[in-house]
Amino acid sequence: MKKRLITIVTVVALILILPITAVLTGFCLPAQFNETYYGEYKYMFERLKNTQGKKIVLVGNSALAFGVRTDLLDEEFPDYTVVNFGLYGALGTKFMLDTSKVNVSSGDVVIIMPELVEQSTSLYFSASDAWRAADGDYSVLGYIAESDRSYMVGAFAGYVGEKFNAATGRKKPATDGVYAANSFKDEEGNEVGYMTYSRPYNVMSGGYDPTNAVRFGAAAVDARFIKYLNEYAAYAKKKGAGVYFGFTPVNTLAVGEESVESVSDETYAFLSANLDFPIVGHPEKYFLDYEWFYDNNFHMNSAGALVYTDLLAEDIKFALGVDTPNKIELPDKPEIPVNVVYGENADADCFTYEKREGATGGYIFITGLTEVGKTRTSLTIPTDYDGVPVTGFAADVFAGNTTISIITLTENVGTIYDNSFYGATRLKRLYFRHDSVLGINMGEDFLSGADDCDIYLKNGVSAVDCAGGWARYEGRIKHYEAE
Repeated sequence: MKKRLITIVTVVALILILPITAVLTGFCLPAQFNETYYGEYKYMFERLKNTQGKKIVLVGNSALAFGVRTDLLDEEFPDYTVVNFGLYGALGTKFMLDTSKVNVSSGDVVIIMPELVEQSTSLYFSASDAWRAADGDYSVLGYIAESDRSYMVGAFAGYVGEKFNAATGRKKPATDGVYAANSFKDEEGNEVGYMTYSRPYNVMSGGYDPTNAVRFGAAAVDARFIKYLNEYAAYAKKKGAGVYFGFTPVNTLAVGEESVESVSDETYAFLSANLDFPIVGHPEKYFLDYEWFYDNNFHMNSAGALVYTDLLAEDIKFALGVDTPNKIELPDKPEIPVNVVYGENADADCFTYEKREGATGGYIFITGLTEVGKTRTSLTIPTDYDGVPVTGFAADVFAGNTTISIITLTENVGTIYDNSFYGATRLKRLYFRHDSVLGINMGEDFLSGADDCDIYLKNGVSAVDCAGGWARYEGRIKHYEAE
């Protein structure tokens, strides 16, 4: 009996030790995400919490991080302090709105500006990403919505594991490039509240990302999210703040076959009919030429940030009854370098092709495999066909192929759609011949359904600074020595 009691006590003690150890590890270890992209959230939160006087608070996602120059807006609105509260779509717009309540007060102007994509205009919430953002300032946890707290509890163990691995050097999070806290610092290393990282021109293949669909009209915003926005606006109004809905920049090429005017009018009409608070500006104004963008359909390059900030300042001034002209000096459109490779065409007879025209010129799109191609266990995408660069392939070219084991993507391939290899059960290696994978348009689920496939990049090539699905498959990236 005594032995049994000792055993029970020991088991109970071990059960209790595990969560206690996890809690101590999570909260007592030094912050590990301060230098990552998530690390900028702490500064945004502190700026919002500590700023005294009237504020213009811009709430949204990374389109604001890449597109808004708060230093210039401060000059345009000397009676306000402008706080950019848009960082990372993975956090969810709801998280940014919930935690923005920390210091919304009388006289403030809050402009809600989600990217017009499914994730950002819904009640999507990522507890894992929220923990990374909170790593530098746990006081933010007090503003997490009650409905999301169970998700935070469920994600805590994973966060602790990540933090422990980072602290012990087993797996350090990425802290270089544009997706890092350093992107918001000046030359002296001071955090300044807007992106300073140089983004000289559009790096996207073909000038836009066809894997990142923009939503318009009634499909633009989820009905539950509309309800949530109206509830948020009611809360802010009780605090004495003015609330508006605003628009992020959108790459005109992402509109596709529809006209910018029609999708803009449809979107504006839907929002006007369903929101209980006013809209600042009109979406048509924010459809901009592809030369102003950087690495996705919402992220501005450095010159584009000036253009977007200027347009936004005009509309905010109109809403507030300010009649002073803008002082922002507008740049010329950045030139985009052309880097095309030719001559790697040994497997040209294995594919079927379609020639298309894009904003940056003609290109070849692979539509399928020939009978010869269907028998091959290893295939290399041609660099060109009839002298025209091959830049991508349809999502069903390799999907369901149970023969292929190695695919090599040559340097001109710039787009890979979601589920492009779904069901390719024997696919083991996906090689990239690229000297840089920055700007390759990648769906978030591009490697879904090919569970045994690893990604091979040239030695020295990193996907750390890249948009799209790279982060999801980070653990499957390997490197090879190029010939």
